[in-house]
Amino acid sequence: MNSKLRKIRISFCMILIFSGGFSIFSQNDSSETFEPGAIMEGLDLQPYLTFYEDHTGKLSFPEVQKIFRSGRSIPLFNNSLGYSDAAIWVRIPVANPERATRNWVLQYEYSLIDSLQFFSTRDGVRPLVITGDTRPFSSRLAENRDFPFQLSEPPLSKNDYYIRIQSKSSLIVPLIAYSRTEFLEQTAQEYTTLGFYYGTMIVMFIYNLFLLITTRDKSYLYYSIFIFFDILFQMTLNGLSFQFFWPNNPEWGNICLPFFMFSAYLAACMFGKLFLESARVTPLTDKLYYPIMMLSGLGCVGSLTFFSYTFSVISSLVLLLVVLLLLLINSLQCVWKGHRPARFFLTAWFVLILGSFLYAMKAFGIFPDNFFTQWGLQIGSALEVALLSLGLADRIKQLSLTLENQAETLHQLKIRHEQTAVQYKNLYEGEEDFLFNLDAHGNITGTNKAVSSFIGFKAPDVIGKNFLELMYNTGGLEDAFKKLYVMERLEELSSTGKPIYFRADFLQKYLKEPKELQVRLQILEHDSGREILGRAYEPDQDLMGRFLDEERIFFSINNYLQNAELLSQRLTFNLVRFTDPTITLSIRTSLREMLINAIEHGNLNISIEDKAKALKNGNYFQFILTRQNDPYYREKKIFVEYFLSKQKVGYRITDEGKGFNHARMIQNALSKTNEIETASLQMRGIAYALSTFDVVKFNSTGNRVTLVKYFK
Repeated sequence: MNSKLRKIRISFCMILIFSGGFSIFSQNDSSETFEPGAIMEGLDLQPYLTFYEDHTGKLSFPEVQKIFRSGRSIPLFNNSLGYSDAAIWVRIPVANPERATRNWVLQYEYSLIDSLQFFSTRDGVRPLVITGDTRPFSSRLAENRDFPFQLSEPPLSKNDYYIRIQSKSSLIVPLIAYSRTEFLEQTAQEYTTLGFYYGTMIVMFIYNLFLLITTRDKSYLYYSIFIFFDILFQMTLNGLSFQFFWPNNPEWGNICLPFFMFSAYLAACMFGKLFLESARVTPLTDKLYYPIMMLSGLGCVGSLTFFSYTFSVISSLVLLLVVLLLLLINSLQCVWKGHRPARFFLTAWFVLILGSFLYAMKAFGIFPDNFFTQWGLQIGSALEVALLSLGLADRIKQLSLTLENQAETLHQLKIRHEQTAVQYKNLYEGEEDFLFNLDAHGNITGTNKAVSSFIGFKAPDVIGKNFLELMYNTGGLEDAFKKLYVMERLEELSSTGKPIYFRADFLQKYLKEPKELQVRLQILEHDSGREILGRAYEPDQDLMGRFLDEERIFFSINNYLQNAELLSQRLTFNLVRFTDPTITLSIRTSLREMLINAIEHGNLNISIEDKAKALKNGNYFQFILTRQNDPYYREKKIFVEYFLSKQKVGYRITDEGKGFNHARMIQNALSKTNEIETASLQMRGIAYALSTFDVVKFNSTGNRVTLVKYFK
């Protein structure tokens, strides 16, 4: 009896042990199989998932099934797998122990996946759905930014679902289960939240764009560009841009993300550089912006052309960390140096840095996909935009305070400017000489009332005309030469920028006779551009000079170089009555050079070597001034005798210097007559004279030269 009872007890214990073992086995099995519930509000399926990496990318569905059944798959402990060229197969085992059909939604909550193929062992070897962001948006089973799959489990059934994932971007496997009602509620809530977020971002973009238009501050331009590309980047990251903007253009949808990122970096660097005033506050750090901006620009171009998508995304993420680090360091420096706007900047970028860091770590597969890594970038960017807008507002406040302090000064300056403008206008209009303004093409843009008393025209008659149209013209060759001479003088004004003087015959409205006037032209530079101010007045010489037959004058001048220019003009003023303007110009140039030689090398005793050395050292005019004020040279004069007739013109220039070896100088100059521009210093004046005059004769000591030109 006892043995029999013992056998019963042993058998009972065996049954209990077996039952316990079976229970444990059943529990383990149920922990690996997902059972959809009646109400599921976003249940994470990661504990139920196993995956396998197909590095060839060529395995068929039946082959993959055998691999999973053989136990070669591994649990998915981290749903962020980083970057890989392999095809990832994920298995979702599902069981419905209920006696009623269970309807549910499996959502793949990551929109930047190139290819998704959804399989069911219950439905054969062909994929139920082939979708992804490399296909048009219409390939998706539902109008959703992510990839939802509506599933139905028959009563008391088991099934394995497989998802084949392949992408050039980061491989993230966020599989979430919803009951259908909760899925619809969650989708509506999610789109409402995203709509509020992007609505806020768009409002901030419009707000800063409005401030740009009203203030013309470049900070708002760069910041508006940054917000614009940040919005596009966030919408692309969330899959909204593909859904609403380019649903039928997956090619653009797959390259625009890194392009938007690089563009945002470029705008962020330009904004940060300007907002922090790094060039002034931190000049050394300011230099670091330029290579980073160059890399951002290269990324913009490369992401659209020769970069691969994977390289573009990875390099954009690396550059993101570099940009954020630079802006963080620079803002810390500026805060340390007491730059008030940098405090807002530092706070704003710290929030964005935290969100960007979480997103980058998720993309590289270091952190898992969760609420903080998924939405940290959006939350950080929203706070960053709000804080930087406050910083810009504070900047405006500080600028307005500064402007208020300067307002009274500007008001006083305005009053003084208006008074000066009135005075200038009164002086301009009240001037007895004929004043006029010319543009770069020689057209008259303004004149005073004196034009009427000089040539009979009123101001509206001449405004808009070319200056040469006011020259007297009979159609003869002499008038053509006169106009050519005026054109040469205008060209000289344009090339040298120095005031010019000349005489010209003006057309009179009523008398129809030429009116000779002395003209002075000078260039005026101002904020609105460049123009020419002209003054015409009665010549200093006798107006009866046009009837001149013969003239003889004697001049005695001091050693100022400007006298060479003035005297050369006076000595050639009447030549146009006997020869053409080209020859007159050559004679004037030669006389000026010979007079300068007489002053420098004659009276002031400056050797060629002394002049060359002073020019090289840049102190030539100081050197000249010292000699001019030296008592030994100060009282020395230049004497000029001048004779003009219809047959010839003659000049005799005498200085009080010790003279020079003119024979050797003339011999050297003769070899340079065809290379005047290359002739040096004193030799150039003699070379000019030899090429212009018919007679060039020095006295024995070399301190007197006689120049004669015969008219043919």
